[in-house]
Amino acid sequence: MKVRSRRYKKQGPVRSKKVKHDGITFQSGLEKYMYIALKKAKIKAKYEGQTYELVPSFNFDQEAYERQSNGKGEYRNRGNKKILNIKYTPDFVGDSFIIECKGRANESFPIRQLI
Repeated sequence: MKVRSRRYKKQGPVRSKKVKHDGITFQSGLEKYMYIALKKAKIKAKYEGQTYELVPSFNFDQEAYERQSNGKGEYRNRGNKKILNIKYTPDFVGDSFIIECKGRANESFPIRQLI
């Protein structure tokens, strides 16, 4: 009998399971736990209720030459384009607080920790 080995495609730094509770689909079990804890403590907070724009979009109308990653050492103009805005949606938003639930630290952890 031949045993096949499965190849798993890398999905990203964190693969959390989506969880449903009270008709709300949470991105992780930790967020569901925080929702239940806030509800039990009678603290009003909206789940992913507000999005903040940290940096607005703009047109970069200068030339910017960067080396290509094809290994040939060629340079390409990466300027003269629209730069998209940067948005942030916290997990829970209350009247005077914001809660961001983070399970394990990943590459975005230091950025979100400072906000």
